[in-house]
Amino acid sequence: MRPLGIATLRRLCALGVPALLLALAACTKERDTVPVSCVREHAGLMAALRQAPATVVLADGTRLSRCVSTARTDAELQSLGHSFGRAADALRARAQSDASAALQLGYLAGAVRTGARRASGGIADQLARRMQQLATLAPGASAAATAALTRGLREGERRG
Repeated sequence: MRPLGIATLRRLCALGVPALLLALAACTKERDTVPVSCVREHAGLMAALRQAPATVVLADGTRLSRCVSTARTDAELQSLGHSFGRAADALRARAQSDASAALQLGYLAGAVRTGARRASGGIADQLARRMQQLATLAPGASAAATAALTRGLREGERRG
């Protein structure tokens, strides 16, 4: 085997070093984390949901689906479940007869469903199922509330 010449070594380094640096950068890149706005303030989440059926964003511009799709740990999902579950409970209490609350409840559930689909490894599926359970109305709900819930689910999946 003959030794590599200086010119060949230079070409290999020119090709290899950028590729190595790119690979290292990809390995050390920090993952997205759940934005603090997703779990911090109940009043902020409730105020943001009033934007539905338009695109709902939290105070820092975060979409609800991003809150879910960036969750990677049980602790992050538990925090989201607490925050979003509290909002869903409050909306559900009024949704039977309040079409606006039903719309917001549906939007929340739809956005969580979209975020869960984007999450890695199905980690957020349980949260999406829980939100879906909360986004149901009793048989005596008004027709307007039922229609609003359906519209909210659709818009939440699309824009959430």
